[in-house]
Amino acid sequence: MRGLDIEARGGARSDRAGPVRFKPVPRKAGSPDERGRAPDKPESRQPARSLPSTNRTLRQRPSRRKRTRDRIDFTQRKRQALDDVATYRVVSVRDLVEQRFGGNAFAARKGIDALKKEGLIHEHTVKVKSGKTFKVLAASKKGRSQAWGNRNNSDQRYWSGLGKTSDIRHDATVYRAARSEIAKLEKSGASVKRIQLDHEMKARVSKIAEKARAKDGKEAALLAKIEAAKQMNLPVDDEGKVHYPDARIEYEDERGGAGRVDVEVTSGNYRTEGLQAKLSAGFKMYAGGGGAQRQLSSALGMREPRGGSRGGGGANRDEELFEL
Repeated sequence: MRGLDIEARGGARSDRAGPVRFKPVPRKAGSPDERGRAPDKPESRQPARSLPSTNRTLRQRPSRRKRTRDRIDFTQRKRQALDDVATYRVVSVRDLVEQRFGGNAFAARKGIDALKKEGLIHEHTVKVKSGKTFKVLAASKKGRSQAWGNRNNSDQRYWSGLGKTSDIRHDATVYRAARSEIAKLEKSGASVKRIQLDHEMKARVSKIAEKARAKDGKEAALLAKIEAAKQMNLPVDDEGKVHYPDARIEYEDERGGAGRVDVEVTSGNYRTEGLQAKLSAGFKMYAGGGGAQRQLSSALGMREPRGGSRGGGGANRDEELFEL
């Protein structure tokens, strides 16, 4: 047989029939039997990696463990979303997508639908005067209770339901303004401890005033209201009117000191006196539309000294335009 020698099991050559085994015979290169055969494929070898140049700066990637630790899982995002909705009473879907789901609309829809299926939030479509519509979220009673059970601060209050229909657009914008201020605080190393809405602060002052009224009459109620407002660091005008921010952010700075930021979203029907009182109190002002922005800019200009200086007096130029 060509190319093979037949050997007996004992190793001797034999012409007798019997069990045999085949032993390959090495061929010489260029032999007739080798002609016409496809050349053997060379062994596959990985090219040697060149060592990085000492002059090249390598980009350090975080370890897998660190990336996993820093990533917020889906369950945590859902919990944060429910906490926001119950804290601010009403939140637009678009803002929640950006704030709690990193702008990922697919993940946000999955999370919102899961919260709805569990009966924790309700989704509503709101129509504005221009005819445009936008979607908002509000917590159910069950959702408010669950958010309260997961709270980090026992003083934090939670809400359910939409509130007044006429206030929905404004209330939804308050969340965006407050989150803008919170981002600034967190960037500076501060941590938020509590969010108070104007409803909570008004209820507290009103309760104190009504208690004084029932005991000592109308004059005592006014004095008690003013005193309560001062203790809460709320501005009071000459007529005894208390000016409440839309939201108050209480925080702790990186050194452990306590602080607060009062946020106000204005509309076109604000009175100039009210705007100036809130500006003087150091409120962070956000314009809820073009008309509100023009009015706010006008109020800021009226507070500037004649010399043109823009400093002093508690004025700030952090106003932004928010439209839904």
